[in-house]
Amino acid sequence: MDQTTIVKLDDIVRAYHECGVNEGDILLTHSSLKSFGYVEGGAETVIEAAEKAVGPTGTVVFPTLVQRDFDNAYKNWDKDKSPSDVGYITEVFRLQSGSLRSDQATHSVAARGRLAYELTKGHTDYGPRMGVFGDYCFSYSSPWQKMYLLKAKVVFIGVSTLYNTFKHFAEYCFVEETLQSIKDINKRCLAMSEISVYHNPARKWPNGVWPFHDANVTESALEEAGLLKRTRCGNSVFTCIRADQYVDFVLDMFRKTPQKLINEKFCSWLEKYTGNEE
Repeated sequence: MDQTTIVKLDDIVRAYHECGVNEGDILLTHSSLKSFGYVEGGAETVIEAAEKAVGPTGTVVFPTLVQRDFDNAYKNWDKDKSPSDVGYITEVFRLQSGSLRSDQATHSVAARGRLAYELTKGHTDYGPRMGVFGDYCFSYSSPWQKMYLLKAKVVFIGVSTLYNTFKHFAEYCFVEETLQSIKDINKRCLAMSEISVYHNPARKWPNGVWPFHDANVTESALEEAGLLKRTRCGNSVFTCIRADQYVDFVLDMFRKTPQKLINEKFCSWLEKYTGNEE
């Protein structure tokens, strides 16, 4: 299909449904507008299609992350003014009337629909998880935790699952789970002292450890397990998976074969602090 292909609203709605999105769903979209070829109406059409796909009882969510100037993200954060820099569609959606944005400097989302308020409120209210990007981006009160529990559908338009923010949610959950499994409190404290924390110069990556992993490996495994559903729209491939299925599957891989996808430094840390646990 060449770049003159014209994609219309109904084409995108159909693609959402073909890859597994239903009315009433919570729908998180990672997107590349240019991947379609040409969309009649541009980013606004893609957003409207997402809303039509889930209907009046559904909720549309887009990531509104701040990544390009991460060093200054916490210092300069303004929920209403800080732009999303993970795709043009996400920034258009953030600025549209009725969109609600969660209040967290690096991994916010914007949402509209039935559960938009519930998903975006209180991003940093409670339940911190220690982690490389900050302790509240994937907290228990975060939209990421809520979308996981509510079995949101995650759709990738023209991008692979390498761009899945839930991969970092899974990393945070694995670190939390691992630390909690260390029974000796002294040993646990030592283990925590070596976790990379972005705003601690002594442990900032690569000085600290963090389970950054090979998302190509997890995508291949998800494909083989039949958990990814795909369709085409214009020049773009739509890929869909449920958030909870993705996280649970990847966590199981972390537990069983960490050396196949997680960096060597973290695997050494894992063996050091959990290898002899009884």
